[in-house]
Amino acid sequence: MPPEFQAMVRSDGLSVSGSGCAPAVAPNLTPEEVEALQNLKRNKHIVIKPADKGSAVVIFDRSQYLWEGSRQLSDMTYYKPLPEPIYPQTIPMVGKILDNLRLKKFINFKQQRYLMGERDPRPRRFYMLPKIHKEPDKWSKPHEIPPGRPIVSDCGSETYRTAEFIDHFLTPLSVLHDSYLRDTYDFIDKIKSVNIPPDAILFTIDIDSLYTNIDIDEGIQAVKNVFYKYRDVSRPEKEILQLLEINLRRNDFEFDGRFYLQIKGTAMGKKFAPAYANIFMAEWETSALAACPKRPLYYFRYLDDIWGVWTHSSEEFSVFLNTLNTHNKNITIKSTISSTSVDFLDTTTFKGPDFAITQHLDIRVFFKETDTHALLYRSSFHPTHTFAGLVKSQLLRFHRICTRREDFLGASRTLFSALMRRGYSRSFLRRQLRGFLDPRGPPPGTDMIPLITTYSPSAARAAWKVKNHFRVFVESSGRLPGRYVVPAYRKNPNLNDQLVRARVCSLRDPPSTKRDALVRHSQWLVNPHNRKVFQPLCRGGRHTQNCVYVIRCQQCGCMYVGETGNTLARRFAQHKYNIVRQKNTNTHLVQHFLLHGWSSVRVTVVETDPKWSLAQRHRAELLWISKLGTRHPGGLNEM
Repeated sequence: MPPEFQAMVRSDGLSVSGSGCAPAVAPNLTPEEVEALQNLKRNKHIVIKPADKGSAVVIFDRSQYLWEGSRQLSDMTYYKPLPEPIYPQTIPMVGKILDNLRLKKFINFKQQRYLMGERDPRPRRFYMLPKIHKEPDKWSKPHEIPPGRPIVSDCGSETYRTAEFIDHFLTPLSVLHDSYLRDTYDFIDKIKSVNIPPDAILFTIDIDSLYTNIDIDEGIQAVKNVFYKYRDVSRPEKEILQLLEINLRRNDFEFDGRFYLQIKGTAMGKKFAPAYANIFMAEWETSALAACPKRPLYYFRYLDDIWGVWTHSSEEFSVFLNTLNTHNKNITIKSTISSTSVDFLDTTTFKGPDFAITQHLDIRVFFKETDTHALLYRSSFHPTHTFAGLVKSQLLRFHRICTRREDFLGASRTLFSALMRRGYSRSFLRRQLRGFLDPRGPPPGTDMIPLITTYSPSAARAAWKVKNHFRVFVESSGRLPGRYVVPAYRKNPNLNDQLVRARVCSLRDPPSTKRDALVRHSQWLVNPHNRKVFQPLCRGGRHTQNCVYVIRCQQCGCMYVGETGNTLARRFAQHKYNIVRQKNTNTHLVQHFLLHGWSSVRVTVVETDPKWSLAQRHRAELLWISKLGTRHPGGLNEM
């Protein structure tokens, strides 16, 4: 930022450093609401989950949620229990493959370090999204416990980053088939250009539980086949297949304190799962359609949802479905057929009043029965432009989908009815309806500069002043022409962030955290001499081993960098003995905390690696000492 502009900002009493000088913001929850929220967070007898469809919230009794999880995990076709987790043994297997990738120059050192992921990875966690849209008579316990969609949270695991690596290569290959649909709008573009015979039948097909029913051997073979079909010398096929096999066959996870292994299919939480499933389905449909005596006139697929046009008899359609259903024992399908209209994705395709003349289908928005229209309340804590943007985006979606104006207006009325129940005024909604197609935007030849902050009324006022000052600066100085400032607000935590967790809390009282009180994970550490900021490379606790840690004095900010091959708890028992009991140890660390007290000690684990040798750990320690400038007198490390 130019110094002239910095001076202009400072003269108005604003901060460009984000150092926390903005006035305190009153919470938008009442004290009673805050207390209720804390009670919900502490209540271990309930489990709160978003519904699988429809934006509803489901509150389970803890025993009901665990019953459904145990019911699913007892199916030995898909899962098997483990006496202990296997992910610690997976880490060196992944490391060896990444070493080969680096040796072959497919990746560099920084990429290898990124792909290794967390130095102290966490176990994957199994959770379920309740399918309350299913008929209550067909629930796992009729009218009591709905079935759950199984998901394994992969974030922070030992293979999370390698799943990203696999997805990078699979995604471009997963779209190279004739039936591919990118999204709803791609489907609409394709449908608008096709001619439909007058007596044609419309149909949709849904694959039952696709992700969990893909046989691992067949899925890997499908990936091998697509690699062979589209050769690329810059693609490390051997290593990709090795990593894919590890991700699929060593997908262990934790649920209610017990560990399980998925032995069939892939978890929905894997980054590459959609591309992997798309590749498998492309191979399945190629061979399945080739076996059908009669085929559809049109056939499009979005992952596990299929739309088509049938121009033969109903009996021949039954033969077609039976051929698809028996082609692969792991893939079962459900179909819907109609001579006038079918629902697909978020659209309804139908033969409209002009169909006999044009032979083109009409399209309108499809609202599922489970759609609760749970859109943002007008009283929510968001910038004012957010509410207008929400309405405008929905209207634009309706406009792009609907081919007839009366269908667009009908969808808009449904939306407005739901929004008025959430505090939106009629006049506000009418204004949005009149102006949603307004093409106004930034002038051509201008570049946006985002001003990123977390939303609050004071931040909005500050952003407004920065925006105006910047405009004055550009006009008066002639510098940075064609640029303008736009506030970009981060999302504040909502109730979902506060209350929904993948892990089911134990009913047992947690162990005492007094010995853990000194461990504090920091988002960043600052070298006090050159003001450079460094981010810890991991999170750690009292049980972390083979690590480099930073001790920081809470009173003065002075720092010390240390290393240990033992657990952090054992190492700090030694530190505490030296400071609290021994007292005659003549080191800068001990002498400093004799003055400031043991209660001022705060610790952050900055790096850990279970494979480190003593020499490697010492090198990492010296690197952090250099980064943070902690040698005496600037810090507490000995010279």
